[in-house]
Amino acid sequence: MIDEHYRNLPKKRMGVGVLIFNNKEEVLIVKTSYKDHWSMVGGVVDEDESPRSACKREIKEEIGIDLKEVKFLSIDYRPDYKNRGESLQFIFSGGILNDEEIKNIKLDGKEVIDYKFVKFDEALQLLSEKSSLGFTKSFEALKNNIAVYLEDGK
Repeated sequence: MIDEHYRNLPKKRMGVGVLIFNNKEEVLIVKTSYKDHWSMVGGVVDEDESPRSACKREIKEEIGIDLKEVKFLSIDYRPDYKNRGESLQFIFSGGILNDEEIKNIKLDGKEVIDYKFVKFDEALQLLSEKSSLGFTKSFEALKNNIAVYLEDGK
């Protein structure tokens, strides 16, 4: 009876994103083959995977860098949008990559087809409207050394 109860509870998608910088205080954004805008490095949390583990896995898969530590910045509850279902989006900080790590960035060429480091204001122009809201709040959380809870980017 208890197992059935848990099977019938609502399910929510979870996603992760990460703010990664270079030593010029520029943030890394990536271009995927399936979106018409740029994004943070990140993706979907797999079944039985923690958001932190998913973040580190996505960094490795998307840019070929094996970051040992990521710092939690924000969680954003997103209501249903275009029949995609509601979700929770976790944003982390991946810190500052040194020149050697940046030289070692390797894209898979299938999912992620390009990357660049840009100033914060330029990133806002290139990200989707939904992503830019959470991006701004997460960036503020990083600057203030706090974590924030968001609902639909606010």
